[in-house]
Amino acid sequence: MSRKMYSIYHFFAYLYRNRRWLAGAKKLSDFAFDEELLSYKGAGRFPDLAIRVNSGGAPGDPTGGELVELKDSRSYTVSSFNSTIPSGEKAIGDITGGRSNVVREGMLARGDDIHALPLRDVYYLVRGHKGDNIKICLGTAVSSRRSRLTS
Repeated sequence: MSRKMYSIYHFFAYLYRNRRWLAGAKKLSDFAFDEELLSYKGAGRFPDLAIRVNSGGAPGDPTGGELVELKDSRSYTVSSFNSTIPSGEKAIGDITGGRSNVVREGMLARGDDIHALPLRDVYYLVRGHKGDNIKICLGTAVSSRRSRLTS
């Protein structure tokens, strides 16, 4: 029996297969993301989505655990990242710390091994509108190190 894998690659494949619904969703946060891939889904704080960690994988397997921030725009530019400074990676302790933390509680409730991957890759799912045209991009800010997924 094969083990279920979680990664930004699987997330992207799901987005691609469902691109018409993704483009048509009133808000990105309203899109029916694959809940099985996610350890957290929230709004109003970073991250909007967290992909599950692949615990106990073989060397070379995707690590999973990526964080995704959603950005919706009525143009082809994103004017503000509010308090989220775009970065290529983020320490999970910075996100899940504190006495009461909805991100940590959500991840634990989904059975995610939060501390198995202390440094997480960060991606941005950006959707822009111009008239009837819609462009969608999944990208990351440049990081000073090579991605754990390709090394």
